[in-house]
Amino acid sequence: MRKNSILNKALSRALSIKRPHKGLGERLILDWIIDHLPAGVGHTTDAIGNVHVDLRTTPLHRTLFVSHVDTVHRADGPNKIRKTHGKWYASGAPLGADDGAGIAILMQLITQGKPAYYIFTVGEECGGHGASHLAEKHKDLLAQFDRAVAFDRRGYSDVITHQGWGRCCSDAFAEALSDKFNTQSNDKLLYMPCDGGVYTDTAEFVDIIPECTNISCGYNYEHSDREELDIEHLVNLANTACRIDWDSLPTDRDPSVRDNKWDKWDSYATGGYGVKATSVTGGTEANGHWYFDDETYDWDRDILRDAIYDAMVGIPDDLIDLMCDAVYPEDPQLARRYVSAKKLTDEVLEEVMKQVSVYDIDTILCTLYDTLYTGA
Repeated sequence: MRKNSILNKALSRALSIKRPHKGLGERLILDWIIDHLPAGVGHTTDAIGNVHVDLRTTPLHRTLFVSHVDTVHRADGPNKIRKTHGKWYASGAPLGADDGAGIAILMQLITQGKPAYYIFTVGEECGGHGASHLAEKHKDLLAQFDRAVAFDRRGYSDVITHQGWGRCCSDAFAEALSDKFNTQSNDKLLYMPCDGGVYTDTAEFVDIIPECTNISCGYNYEHSDREELDIEHLVNLANTACRIDWDSLPTDRDPSVRDNKWDKWDSYATGGYGVKATSVTGGTEANGHWYFDDETYDWDRDILRDAIYDAMVGIPDDLIDLMCDAVYPEDPQLARRYVSAKKLTDEVLEEVMKQVSVYDIDTILCTLYDTLYTGA
């Protein structure tokens, strides 16, 4: 990563510390970002603590990049990383690539002078506090943008078109951005539109900004001590993001029109990601924004839901990995030999999704293994 020194520095710093919301680590990474802005680049900090960097030079620059600085860690402290040539791995606690990877990409875009507006947000992991503050208190600022882009998605290929309640960006935008990633990366990337998104900060802006998306940036098993980050993918993504003319992308979605793709999941979603609050207690504003009770939220159940959504769009690997780890943790690869992904039909996945809010995770995964079992 020598040619990507700021990318490497930002990633290493972000992943080396646990960053719970309102903790020392969140403050330390924000201070590090401010201290490592290029000479002559200023910043502002809003009332809730989000850091803003404005590199626009004309009103035609209408792109907003967002990355959250907090992690799911419950306490501050150093964070261990296990590094190989191609991947970095968690060691005993979440790695923090969610969203340390996004922090690193934004720092590279800023360092290379990409004309856009950048916001490093606080409190995404415990209710999108920083982003909801922007949506409530800075509507005039958000209205200056045609697109809001986060690099806060697991995997390698997704340009997210739907989050939570439904559509967040148009197919035209997602297809055009996917094409730019693929053609301008010298065939090192393969992106495509994906309607299986869940939540990141840009979901808070959908009523104001036409095109809001989230981009896969090469991490997997986020929120767990199995989290890993593909460094080669991250480097290719960051370099390609710096080459894209973001302001040439189409603007096709009308933010005043709601397009709810996920009606059929409404009855399954109680207590999970993607639920909008109508009345929130315990310190979170009762304003209809996304929320979590971070003290009681079941992150493992969230990972299972995300894996099921991926399987529904033809990417079953993470769900099968979770299943085999649960059934035979001593040798999950052996367990995998005796299952068939072809048995993951739409009917099976819909039934599993229904079970997520009812049964314990091990029971769900063991039952699913029995369904997919092919025999010795």
